[in-house]
Amino acid sequence: MKYTVKYKLILFNIFIFTFSILLYGCSSDKIELNEVSVVMGMGIDKIPGDKPFLLTLEIINPKSGKGDNNTSSKENKSIVKVSTGTSIFDAIQNFSKNNSSTLDFSHAKIIIFSRNLCESGVSEILDYLNRNRQIRSTNWIVATNKTAREILESRTPGEDIASRGITNMMNRFKKYPSILPVTLNDFIIESKKESKTSFAPVIELEKSKDDINGKIIIEKTAVFKNGRLIGILTNEESKNLLWLIDYSKSHMVISLTKSVKNNENITVEVLKKSNRIIPHMTEDRVNIEIQCTGDAFIREIQNIDVSPKIIEEIEHNIEIVLKNQLSELIDKSQKHFNADFVGFSTKTYNNYPQKWIIMKNNWDKIFPNIKYEITFKIKITNIGIIKDSVVSND
Repeated sequence: MKYTVKYKLILFNIFIFTFSILLYGCSSDKIELNEVSVVMGMGIDKIPGDKPFLLTLEIINPKSGKGDNNTSSKENKSIVKVSTGTSIFDAIQNFSKNNSSTLDFSHAKIIIFSRNLCESGVSEILDYLNRNRQIRSTNWIVATNKTAREILESRTPGEDIASRGITNMMNRFKKYPSILPVTLNDFIIESKKESKTSFAPVIELEKSKDDINGKIIIEKTAVFKNGRLIGILTNEESKNLLWLIDYSKSHMVISLTKSVKNNENITVEVLKKSNRIIPHMTEDRVNIEIQCTGDAFIREIQNIDVSPKIIEEIEHNIEIVLKNQLSELIDKSQKHFNADFVGFSTKTYNNYPQKWIIMKNNWDKIFPNIKYEITFKIKITNIGIIKDSVVSND
Protein backbone atom coordinates (compact mmCIF):
# COMPACT_ATOMS: atom_id res chain seq x y z
CA MET A 1 0.00 0.00 0.00
CA LYS A 2 2.86 2.35 0.86
CA TYR A 3 4.53 1.67 -2.50
CA THR A 4 1.27 2.40 -4.35
CA VAL A 5 0.95 5.81 -2.72
CA LYS A 6 4.62 6.51 -3.40
CA TYR A 7 4.30 5.68 -7.11
CA LYS A 8 1.20 7.88 -7.38
CA LEU A 9 3.10 10.83 -5.89
CA ILE A 10 5.98 10.28 -8.32
CA LEU A 11 3.63 10.17 -11.30
CA PHE A 12 1.82 13.28 -10.08
CA ASN A 13 5.10 15.21 -9.77
CA ILE A 14 6.17 14.10 -13.25
CA PHE A 15 2.82 15.29 -14.64
CA ILE A 16 3.13 18.69 -12.95
CA PHE A 17 6.70 19.13 -14.18
CA THR A 18 5.79 18.21 -17.77
CA PHE A 19 2.73 20.47 -17.76
CA SER A 20 4.79 23.38 -16.44
CA ILE A 21 7.28 22.99 -19.28
CA LEU A 22 4.44 23.03 -21.81
CA LEU A 23 3.00 26.19 -20.26
CA TYR A 24 6.29 28.07 -20.42
CA GLY A 25 7.18 26.73 -23.83
CA CYS A 26 7.17 28.96 -26.90
CA SER A 27 4.07 28.95 -29.05
CA SER A 28 4.13 29.55 -32.79
CA ASP A 29 1.24 32.03 -32.64
CA LYS A 30 2.45 33.89 -29.57
CA ILE A 31 2.58 37.71 -29.93
CA GLU A 32 4.84 39.78 -27.70
CA LEU A 33 3.65 43.13 -26.35
CA ASN A 34 6.34 45.00 -28.27
CA GLU A 35 4.92 43.53 -31.47
CA VAL A 36 1.46 45.05 -30.93
CA SER A 37 0.26 48.51 -32.00
CA VAL A 38 -2.57 49.57 -29.68
CA VAL A 39 -5.09 51.66 -31.64
CA MET A 40 -6.88 54.38 -29.63
CA GLY A 41 -8.87 55.98 -32.42
CA MET A 42 -9.50 55.68 -36.12
CA GLY A 43 -10.53 58.14 -38.81
CA ILE A 44 -11.85 57.37 -42.27
CA ASP A 45 -11.66 59.78 -45.22
CA LYS A 46 -12.88 59.46 -48.80
CA ILE A 47 -10.25 60.62 -51.32
CA PRO A 48 -9.94 60.65 -55.13
CA GLY A 49 -8.13 57.83 -56.92
CA ASP A 50 -8.20 54.07 -57.29
CA LYS A 51 -7.73 53.68 -53.52
CA PRO A 52 -10.52 55.93 -52.24
CA PHE A 53 -10.37 55.04 -48.54
CA LEU A 54 -7.82 56.85 -46.38
CA LEU A 55 -7.54 55.25 -42.95
CA THR A 56 -5.90 57.18 -40.12
CA LEU A 57 -5.01 55.40 -36.88
CA GLU A 58 -3.88 57.00 -33.64
CA ILE A 59 -1.60 54.49 -31.95
CA ILE A 60 -0.05 54.50 -28.49
CA ASN A 61 3.63 55.39 -28.78
CA PRO A 62 5.55 52.54 -27.11
CA LYS A 63 8.59 54.78 -26.63
CA SER A 64 6.67 57.30 -24.51
CA GLY A 65 6.88 55.10 -21.43
CA LYS A 66 10.53 54.10 -21.84
CA GLY A 67 13.76 55.61 -20.70
CA ASP A 68 14.31 58.21 -17.99
CA ASN A 69 11.82 60.88 -17.04
CA ASN A 70 13.41 63.56 -19.22
CA THR A 71 13.38 61.37 -22.32
CA SER A 72 9.85 60.08 -21.90
CA SER A 73 8.43 63.55 -21.32
CA LYS A 74 9.70 64.69 -24.73
CA GLU A 75 8.07 61.78 -26.56
CA ASN A 76 4.55 62.14 -27.92
CA LYS A 77 2.10 59.84 -26.18
CA SER A 78 0.68 58.74 -29.52
CA ILE A 79 1.66 58.53 -33.15
CA VAL A 80 -0.58 58.85 -36.20
CA LYS A 81 -0.25 56.47 -39.15
CA VAL A 82 -2.18 56.39 -42.41
CA SER A 83 -2.96 53.85 -45.09
CA THR A 84 -5.09 53.74 -48.23
CA GLY A 85 -7.08 50.97 -49.87
CA THR A 86 -9.90 50.03 -52.19
CA SER A 87 -11.99 49.28 -49.09
CA ILE A 88 -11.65 49.79 -45.36
CA PHE A 89 -10.53 46.16 -45.03
CA ASP A 90 -7.93 46.65 -47.76
CA ALA A 91 -6.62 49.82 -46.08
CA ILE A 92 -6.12 47.95 -42.79
CA GLN A 93 -4.39 45.08 -44.58
CA ASN A 94 -2.03 47.53 -46.28
CA PHE A 95 -0.68 48.61 -42.90
CA SER A 96 1.22 45.32 -42.74
CA LYS A 97 3.24 46.29 -45.82
CA ASN A 98 5.18 48.97 -43.96
CA ASN A 99 4.54 48.11 -40.30
CA SER A 100 6.04 45.14 -38.49
CA SER A 101 3.58 45.25 -35.56
CA THR A 102 0.08 43.77 -35.30
CA LEU A 103 -2.83 46.18 -34.96
CA ASP A 104 -4.98 45.82 -31.84
CA PHE A 105 -8.37 47.60 -32.11
CA SER A 106 -9.80 46.29 -28.82
CA HIS A 107 -8.86 49.49 -26.94
CA ALA A 108 -10.18 51.91 -29.58
CA LYS A 109 -12.88 54.28 -28.32
CA ILE A 110 -13.58 56.69 -31.18
CA ILE A 111 -14.33 56.43 -34.92
CA ILE A 112 -14.35 59.60 -37.04
CA PHE A 113 -16.08 59.94 -40.42
CA SER A 114 -15.07 62.79 -42.74
CA ARG A 115 -17.71 64.87 -44.52
CA ASN A 116 -16.75 63.49 -47.95
CA LEU A 117 -17.24 59.96 -46.66
CA CYS A 118 -20.57 60.83 -45.01
CA GLU A 119 -21.92 62.42 -48.18
CA SER A 120 -20.94 59.41 -50.30
CA GLY A 121 -22.38 56.96 -47.77
CA VAL A 122 -21.14 55.03 -44.74
CA SER A 123 -23.06 51.75 -45.17
CA GLU A 124 -20.02 49.85 -46.45
CA ILE A 125 -17.93 51.12 -43.55
CA LEU A 126 -20.57 50.21 -40.98
CA ASP A 127 -20.79 46.69 -42.36
CA TYR A 128 -17.07 46.14 -41.86
CA LEU A 129 -16.96 47.75 -38.43
CA ASN A 130 -19.92 45.70 -37.22
CA ARG A 131 -18.38 42.43 -38.44
CA ASN A 132 -14.90 43.03 -37.00
CA ARG A 133 -14.68 41.16 -33.69
CA GLN A 134 -11.98 43.48 -32.32
CA ILE A 135 -13.95 46.69 -32.86
CA ARG A 136 -16.42 47.18 -30.04
CA SER A 137 -19.98 48.34 -30.62
CA THR A 138 -19.49 50.91 -27.82
CA ASN A 139 -17.06 52.96 -29.93
CA TRP A 140 -18.22 56.57 -30.24
CA ILE A 141 -19.15 57.69 -33.75
CA VAL A 142 -18.50 61.31 -34.78
CA ALA A 143 -18.58 63.13 -38.09
CA THR A 144 -16.43 66.11 -39.05
CA ASN A 145 -16.41 68.93 -41.58
CA LYS A 146 -12.63 68.59 -41.63
CA THR A 147 -10.73 65.50 -42.66
CA ALA A 148 -10.65 62.73 -40.07
CA ARG A 149 -6.87 62.71 -40.33
CA GLU A 150 -6.68 66.38 -39.37
CA ILE A 151 -8.76 65.76 -36.25
CA LEU A 152 -6.59 62.87 -35.05
CA GLU A 153 -3.43 64.90 -35.68
CA SER A 154 -4.76 67.71 -33.45
CA ARG A 155 -4.59 67.85 -29.67
CA THR A 156 -7.35 68.66 -27.21
CA PRO A 157 -6.27 70.94 -24.32
CA GLY A 158 -4.77 68.96 -21.45
CA GLU A 159 -4.61 65.72 -23.46
CA ASP A 160 -1.60 64.16 -25.18
CA ILE A 161 -3.81 61.69 -27.07
CA ALA A 162 -6.50 63.20 -29.31
CA SER A 163 -8.72 60.11 -29.22
CA ARG A 164 -8.73 60.06 -25.44
CA GLY A 165 -9.65 63.74 -25.26
CA ILE A 166 -12.59 63.27 -27.66
CA THR A 167 -13.68 60.16 -25.75
CA ASN A 168 -13.71 62.11 -22.49
CA MET A 169 -15.91 64.76 -24.12
CA MET A 170 -18.36 62.11 -25.34
CA ASN A 171 -18.49 60.48 -21.90
CA ARG A 172 -19.30 63.87 -20.41
CA PHE A 173 -22.13 64.37 -22.94
CA LYS A 174 -23.48 60.97 -21.93
CA LYS A 175 -23.63 62.07 -18.29
CA TYR A 176 -24.63 65.70 -18.84
CA PRO A 177 -26.19 65.79 -22.33
CA SER A 178 -26.25 69.00 -24.30
CA ILE A 179 -25.89 66.98 -27.49
CA LEU A 180 -26.74 63.38 -28.39
CA PRO A 181 -23.69 61.08 -28.01
CA VAL A 182 -23.88 58.12 -30.41
CA THR A 183 -22.12 54.75 -30.30
CA LEU A 184 -21.57 52.43 -33.25
CA ASN A 185 -24.40 50.25 -31.94
CA ASP A 186 -26.74 53.28 -31.55
CA PHE A 187 -25.98 54.43 -35.10
CA ILE A 188 -26.75 51.04 -36.62
CA ILE A 189 -29.94 50.52 -34.57
CA GLU A 190 -31.29 53.96 -35.52
CA SER A 191 -30.51 53.43 -39.21
CA LYS A 192 -32.53 50.18 -39.18
CA LYS A 193 -35.66 51.80 -37.77
CA GLU A 194 -38.66 52.73 -39.90
CA SER A 195 -37.36 56.23 -40.68
CA LYS A 196 -33.96 54.90 -41.88
CA THR A 197 -32.30 57.92 -40.23
CA SER A 198 -29.46 58.13 -37.74
CA PHE A 199 -27.28 60.75 -36.08
CA ALA A 200 -23.67 61.53 -35.23
CA PRO A 201 -22.17 64.45 -33.30
CA VAL A 202 -20.13 66.83 -35.45
CA ILE A 203 -16.57 67.56 -34.35
CA GLU A 204 -15.06 70.82 -35.54
CA LEU A 205 -11.55 72.19 -35.30
CA GLU A 206 -11.19 75.95 -34.82
CA LYS A 207 -7.74 77.40 -35.36
CA SER A 208 -6.44 80.84 -34.55
CA LYS A 209 -3.17 82.76 -34.55
CA ASP A 210 -2.79 82.17 -30.83
CA ASP A 211 -3.56 78.45 -31.07
CA ILE A 212 -1.84 76.74 -33.98
CA ASN A 213 -3.04 73.26 -32.98
CA GLY A 214 -6.66 74.40 -32.91
CA LYS A 215 -9.51 73.85 -30.50
CA ILE A 216 -11.91 70.92 -30.79
CA ILE A 217 -15.62 71.80 -30.52
CA ILE A 218 -18.59 69.41 -30.49
CA GLU A 219 -21.96 71.16 -30.55
CA LYS A 220 -23.75 70.18 -33.79
CA THR A 221 -25.40 66.99 -35.05
CA ALA A 222 -25.12 65.30 -38.45
CA VAL A 223 -28.31 63.69 -39.80
CA PHE A 224 -28.10 60.61 -42.01
CA LYS A 225 -30.76 58.94 -44.15
CA ASN A 226 -30.10 55.52 -45.67
CA GLY A 227 -26.51 55.82 -44.49
CA ARG A 228 -25.87 59.12 -46.27
CA LEU A 229 -25.42 62.61 -44.79
CA ILE A 230 -28.39 64.85 -45.60
CA GLY A 231 -27.76 67.83 -43.31
CA ILE A 232 -26.38 69.22 -40.08
CA LEU A 233 -28.36 70.56 -37.13
CA THR A 234 -27.23 73.70 -35.32
CA ASN A 235 -26.25 73.75 -31.66
CA GLU A 236 -29.76 74.85 -30.60
CA GLU A 237 -31.45 72.30 -32.85
CA SER A 238 -29.19 69.56 -31.49
CA LYS A 239 -30.31 70.37 -27.95
CA ASN A 240 -33.99 70.35 -28.93
CA LEU A 241 -33.57 67.00 -30.66
CA LEU A 242 -33.01 65.46 -27.22
CA TRP A 243 -36.67 66.11 -26.36
CA LEU A 244 -37.67 63.62 -29.06
CA ILE A 245 -35.21 60.82 -28.23
CA ASP A 246 -36.65 58.24 -25.84
CA TYR A 247 -33.39 56.92 -24.42
CA SER A 248 -31.68 60.27 -23.91
CA LYS A 249 -31.82 62.86 -21.18
CA SER A 250 -31.45 66.52 -22.02
CA HIS A 251 -29.62 69.44 -20.53
CA MET A 252 -30.02 72.94 -21.90
CA VAL A 253 -29.67 76.57 -20.83
CA ILE A 254 -32.31 79.15 -21.76
CA SER A 255 -32.06 82.91 -21.41
CA LEU A 256 -35.34 84.82 -21.02
CA THR A 257 -35.89 88.56 -21.20
CA LYS A 258 -39.00 89.83 -19.41
CA SER A 259 -38.51 93.51 -20.15
CA VAL A 260 -35.84 95.19 -22.23
CA LYS A 261 -36.76 98.57 -20.71
CA ASN A 262 -36.12 97.47 -17.15
CA ASN A 263 -33.19 95.24 -18.16
CA GLU A 264 -34.87 92.16 -16.66
CA ASN A 265 -33.07 88.94 -17.53
CA ILE A 266 -33.37 85.35 -16.38
CA THR A 267 -31.10 82.40 -17.14
CA VAL A 268 -32.49 78.96 -16.39
CA GLU A 269 -31.18 75.43 -16.78
CA VAL A 270 -33.75 72.90 -17.98
CA LEU A 271 -33.47 69.14 -17.49
CA LYS A 272 -35.71 66.76 -19.41
CA LYS A 273 -37.75 64.38 -17.25
CA SER A 274 -39.90 62.59 -19.82
CA ASN A 275 -41.28 62.73 -23.32
CA ARG A 276 -44.11 60.96 -25.12
CA ILE A 277 -44.81 60.91 -28.84
CA ILE A 278 -48.37 59.65 -29.32
CA PRO A 279 -49.73 59.03 -32.83
CA HIS A 280 -53.48 59.25 -33.44
CA MET A 281 -54.82 57.56 -36.54
CA THR A 282 -57.97 58.89 -38.26
CA GLU A 283 -58.74 56.94 -41.43
CA ASP A 284 -55.51 57.36 -43.45
CA ARG A 285 -54.26 60.47 -41.62
CA VAL A 286 -51.79 60.52 -38.74
CA ASN A 287 -51.78 63.26 -36.11
CA ILE A 288 -49.00 63.41 -33.56
CA GLU A 289 -49.24 64.49 -29.93
CA ILE A 290 -45.95 65.36 -28.20
CA GLN A 291 -45.87 65.66 -24.41
CA CYS A 292 -42.70 66.84 -22.65
CA THR A 293 -41.98 67.47 -18.98
CA GLY A 294 -38.91 68.91 -17.31
CA ASP A 295 -37.41 70.54 -14.25
CA ALA A 296 -35.91 74.01 -14.34
CA PHE A 297 -33.25 75.61 -12.14
CA ILE A 298 -32.82 79.37 -11.93
CA ARG A 299 -29.14 80.14 -12.44
CA GLU A 300 -29.20 83.92 -12.77
CA ILE A 301 -31.72 86.73 -12.27
CA GLN A 302 -31.29 90.43 -12.99
CA ASN A 303 -33.67 93.12 -11.67
CA ILE A 304 -36.49 90.71 -10.77
CA ASP A 305 -37.96 90.04 -7.33
CA VAL A 306 -38.94 86.38 -7.07
CA SER A 307 -42.50 85.59 -5.96
CA PRO A 308 -44.91 82.66 -6.58
CA LYS A 309 -46.54 84.69 -9.36
CA ILE A 310 -43.17 85.44 -10.99
CA ILE A 311 -42.24 81.75 -10.78
CA GLU A 312 -45.42 80.82 -12.65
CA GLU A 313 -44.71 83.44 -15.31
CA ILE A 314 -41.16 82.15 -15.76
CA GLU A 315 -42.40 78.56 -16.09
CA HIS A 316 -44.94 79.64 -18.70
CA ASN A 317 -42.33 81.60 -20.66
CA ILE A 318 -39.96 78.62 -20.64
CA GLU A 319 -42.72 76.39 -22.01
CA ILE A 320 -43.43 78.87 -24.82
CA VAL A 321 -39.75 79.10 -25.78
CA LEU A 322 -39.29 75.31 -25.79
CA LYS A 323 -42.48 74.74 -27.75
CA ASN A 324 -41.45 77.23 -30.44
CA GLN A 325 -37.95 75.79 -30.72
CA LEU A 326 -39.19 72.22 -30.99
CA SER A 327 -41.77 73.27 -33.61
CA GLU A 328 -38.99 74.83 -35.69
CA LEU A 329 -37.00 71.60 -35.52
CA ILE A 330 -39.94 69.43 -36.60
CA ASP A 331 -40.80 71.87 -39.41
CA LYS A 332 -37.21 71.62 -40.59
CA SER A 333 -37.40 67.82 -40.67
CA GLN A 334 -40.64 67.97 -42.67
CA LYS A 335 -40.02 70.83 -45.09
CA HIS A 336 -36.24 71.16 -45.41
CA PHE A 337 -34.86 67.65 -44.90
CA ASN A 338 -37.99 65.60 -45.69
CA ALA A 339 -36.46 63.05 -43.35
CA ASP A 340 -38.27 61.68 -40.32
CA PHE A 341 -35.39 61.93 -37.86
CA VAL A 342 -37.92 63.09 -35.23
CA GLY A 343 -39.22 59.51 -35.01
CA PHE A 344 -42.89 59.81 -36.03
CA SER A 345 -42.65 56.68 -38.19
CA THR A 346 -41.34 54.49 -35.38
CA LYS A 347 -44.14 55.57 -33.04
CA THR A 348 -46.74 55.01 -35.75
CA TYR A 349 -45.38 51.52 -36.41
CA ASN A 350 -45.34 50.68 -32.68
CA ASN A 351 -48.95 51.78 -32.17
CA TYR A 352 -50.48 50.80 -35.53
CA PRO A 353 -48.35 47.98 -37.00
CA GLN A 354 -51.00 46.78 -39.43
CA LYS A 355 -51.74 50.23 -40.82
CA TRP A 356 -48.02 50.98 -41.01
CA ILE A 357 -47.63 48.19 -43.58
CA ILE A 358 -49.95 50.14 -45.89
CA MET A 359 -48.36 53.53 -45.16
CA LYS A 360 -44.64 52.78 -45.11
CA ASN A 361 -44.05 52.85 -48.89
CA ASN A 362 -45.60 56.34 -49.09
CA TRP A 363 -44.18 57.70 -45.84
CA ASP A 364 -41.93 60.22 -47.59
CA LYS A 365 -45.10 61.80 -49.01
CA ILE A 366 -47.15 61.44 -45.82
CA PHE A 367 -44.55 62.72 -43.35
CA PRO A 368 -44.23 66.35 -44.60
CA ASN A 369 -48.00 66.85 -44.13
CA ILE A 370 -48.40 65.36 -40.66
CA LYS A 371 -50.07 67.69 -38.13
CA TYR A 372 -48.69 67.72 -34.62
CA GLU A 373 -49.38 69.32 -31.25
CA ILE A 374 -46.72 70.02 -28.61
CA THR A 375 -47.27 70.52 -24.90
CA PHE A 376 -44.59 71.31 -22.33
CA LYS A 377 -44.92 71.12 -18.57
CA ILE A 378 -41.95 72.77 -16.86
CA LYS A 379 -41.60 73.03 -13.09
CA ILE A 380 -39.04 75.27 -11.41
CA THR A 381 -37.65 73.14 -8.61
CA ASN A 382 -34.62 75.16 -7.57
CA ILE A 383 -33.98 78.92 -7.39
CA GLY A 384 -30.54 78.67 -5.75
CA ILE A 385 -29.51 79.67 -2.26
CA ILE A 386 -30.82 83.25 -2.56
CA LYS A 387 -34.24 84.56 -3.56
CA ASP A 388 -34.05 87.98 -5.26
CA SER A 389 -31.44 89.70 -7.43
CA VAL A 390 -28.19 90.63 -5.69
CA VAL A 391 -28.05 94.01 -7.44
CA SER A 392 -31.02 96.09 -8.64
CA ASN A 393 -30.99 99.07 -11.01
CA ASP A 394 -33.70 100.86 -8.95
